Amino acid sequence: MVNYLCDNGCSPARAERRHNDSDRKRRHYFEKFDLSKISEIESKSIPYWYPPHRMMNVEDDTTPWGAKWRAGTSNFRTVAELFTKRNLWALAAWRVNGTPCASPPASLICFAITAMAKGMSKMCQYDDKWSFPYPIMSGTYYMPQIFKEPNAYKAVSDKLRAIENGLAAANAPFPACVSTQSATMLDGIPANSVDYIFSDPPYSDNVQYGELNFVWEAWLDFDTRWHDSEIIVNHVRGKTESDWALMMKRAMAECYRVLKAGRWLSLCYHDTSEGTWGLIQDVLAEVGFIVDKNDSTLFIDTGTKSYNQYTADKTTKRDLVLNFRKPKPGEWRVTQTFIPADVDVATFAELARHIIQGFLTAHPGATKDRIYDALVSRLVRKGQMEAHDFDSLLKSVADEVQQPVKEDLFWNKDPDLLGSHVQSRWYLKETADQVDHGEQAKEDAAAARLSKFISEYLKEMPEREGVHFSDLFEKYLHIHDKPRRILADWLVEYFIKTASGTWRLPDNEEGQHLAELRKAGTLRRIKRFANTLIEGVPVRDKDRPGSDVDLLDWLRQCRRAGLYEQGRAIYEKGGLNSANLSDEQQIEAEDDYRICARRGSTEEAKPKRQRRKKDEDDE
Repeated sequence: MVNYLCDNGCSPARAERRHNDSDRKRRHYFEKFDLSKISEIESKSIPYWYPPHRMMNVEDDTTPWGAKWRAGTSNFRTVAELFTKRNLWALAAWRVNGTPCASPPASLICFAITAMAKGMSKMCQYDDKWSFPYPIMSGTYYMPQIFKEPNAYKAVSDKLRAIENGLAAANAPFPACVSTQSATMLDGIPANSVDYIFSDPPYSDNVQYGELNFVWEAWLDFDTRWHDSEIIVNHVRGKTESDWALMMKRAMAECYRVLKAGRWLSLCYHDTSEGTWGLIQDVLAEVGFIVDKNDSTLFIDTGTKSYNQYTADKTTKRDLVLNFRKPKPGEWRVTQTFIPADVDVATFAELARHIIQGFLTAHPGATKDRIYDALVSRLVRKGQMEAHDFDSLLKSVADEVQQPVKEDLFWNKDPDLLGSHVQSRWYLKETADQVDHGEQAKEDAAAARLSKFISEYLKEMPEREGVHFSDLFEKYLHIHDKPRRILADWLVEYFIKTASGTWRLPDNEEGQHLAELRKAGTLRRIKRFANTLIEGVPVRDKDRPGSDVDLLDWLRQCRRAGLYEQGRAIYEKGGLNSANLSDEQQIEAEDDYRICARRGSTEEAKPKRQRRKKDEDDE
């Protein structure tokens, strides 16, 4: 179908022609003029410059060029393939043969092209009731099966007029500096010179900015090989969560350097993953910021919401604003995971033991040097460890287990004076599961406030199964006396995680059971045992459950608490002997394992069922 304008005063002034038009004359014109013009364009070479770039500069056509590549719906390999040849030609004609965008009037033309390029592409969906703004799916390179081809020459022309009108209206000079330098290296800004910083950083893999900007940068003929420096999680390109955290720390350290003492950094937070807030808090605390303690939660209502934001539990409904202050000279603080400078000996020891406990919970059986490195990495001031006895701190919370070093598969290494024939691993003492009553009181109080919120939330929205973590987190932010453990760590000890990943209140029986688990520190013991299996280090006998029935119960607790990775490890590596379980218990174990495997991994779950041994009474 072609939509055309008549320039010679004919009526109607605007009309359509189709390949199957019922009007014979229009059908004839469509075949003779419209199709022939397209054929003519396809047969010729474009005489102007246009982006020659392959997407993300990936040469191999057999591999995805990025996280946004999709077979079928985003299966294009070059920037040019995203456009019909007619619109590619029209945009290229506007581009002034590749004249650098920094030179006028090319800068305005480049501005207009980047504003309209994606709307002129094959991503523009056909909708006879929707013409503007151009119906393209944001956040992706989705190309519908039926698309429309807007008039690119006219679109850029109209946008240029709008830009010129906007510039005329904003003709008054104002003191502003726009910079595109890396946030990890603000060399052009002096230290202690900025009054206020507002930051909306990229969170994990939520938005793939580099890939989504690639088409614009190609049309501008910018350097498109900077993506190794992008702060993002992108497993296709080998960018991990650790890379993201490291580069975020560098960026926040630069913000801390340029900000004046006593001034504020506001950070827009809009992630739904439970671990990201703890990571952000660690990053900002490590570089020196103090989190704001406020009785109310600030947020930015983004107004227009996507379909997912209206319907899905796992999307944030609005953007939270978190405020952090750069301390004044001489001011010091105590954070939950970092040890500040000039802290007294008793506080240092308390925080150090907490850090060691947290590390050995996640990495049981770690060697002494790994534990030491983890502790030192949490010190605000270098050399701070020298005045303290690390061995005494370690032995106060952990036990040493010596294991022989193997010479080969069958023989242990002979003893020597250097002690290289044994390897020491460290495991938390059994007393590590004992509850600190002061911390327990803080967690109980915080949980009570969240329980009230969940109850009121589900009364207003009874169709919901539970409350998402991001909503709980928003309420948790303005609790002043927060527990030492992060929210994601203790939430599982008070509430039940639903199949959709939300959180609900426990019923009476579940509540009593969770209270017993908290009192005995069972969930902490389960996590320590499962993490030992995940780490692939030997498990101490006293850390093992007493029987296969106990191991089955631990698997069930992991499933109920949403500890899916731990539950899978317990089933696959924990030594569960299904033959010692009844048929009903075997089915229960397989069901719990499938849930853990399905929600915690994309790999296929393959339960193991064995025939139960018959007792003599069964004969």
